Amino acid sequence: MKDLLAWFGFKRFPFDKEIKTADIVETPIISEALARLAYMKRRGGIMLLTGDPGVGKTITTRRFADALNENIFKVIYTPLSTLNRNDILRHINALLGLQNKFTKSANYQQIQKELLDAREQRGRTIVIILDEAHLLKPGPLEELRLLTNFKMDSYDPFLMVLSGQSDLKRMMGYAVMEPFSQRIRMRYHMTGLSQEDTVNYITARLKWAGCTTPVFGNDALAAVHEYSYGFPRVIGNLCEEALTYAMFCDKKTVDADMVLKIKTTDDIKTH
Repeated sequence: MKDLLAWFGFKRFPFDKEIKTADIVETPIISEALARLAYMKRRGGIMLLTGDPGVGKTITTRRFADALNENIFKVIYTPLSTLNRNDILRHINALLGLQNKFTKSANYQQIQKELLDAREQRGRTIVIILDEAHLLKPGPLEELRLLTNFKMDSYDPFLMVLSGQSDLKRMMGYAVMEPFSQRIRMRYHMTGLSQEDTVNYITARLKWAGCTTPVFGNDALAAVHEYSYGFPRVIGNLCEEALTYAMFCDKKTVDADMVLKIKTTDDIKTH
């Protein structure tokens, strides 16, 4: 049975999602997002990180979180954004390692005290990363707004990152969300890569995998960019499928026709 690694001489799968954050390709889009997160690390408050599926939001927040000094920052992460306004406080309370109280107000007070004490008494800022935040309803978002009001709204002893799909960005434009929207200190919308950046991304991932010879023709690289819209996750999926297709065709290189056939097959599967 053919093996992708042996066929192309890779040391590892080039588009494996289990890549260490230190090894990710820092595209211009990711660099921009990380620069804003670094600013927020110093400033505190709420940041909105949005983008279509596959643009790299989660890997960016992972990279940011992994680089934080554990003696100065404590990161809590959750993708559970479908909780109601009562459950979200209990969930954050549990993530902080606190004992849940019987009432919402007691949990609210306990969380606020923990965020404040962590910063002022222990010198450690708590970073809350809420992934899939586009699934949050107005009720839970209102609880988060109230939760982040310290010292009569004059102090931000924490950092909260709401990471979600483009719907989250649009949601903040609704009139009902105006009170929460005004609390957001930083916003960044991640987009797809340019064609040049797509080529650089693919080249870097192949090099990381131990590739020593070109395996994608220029026409294939252009096709991958066109069909992926420059979204890194889609780029990776298309490239791995195209490499597999080439292997079973006894080819050592990928051309545009192979990418087109893979894309056409995927389109058929989804309809």
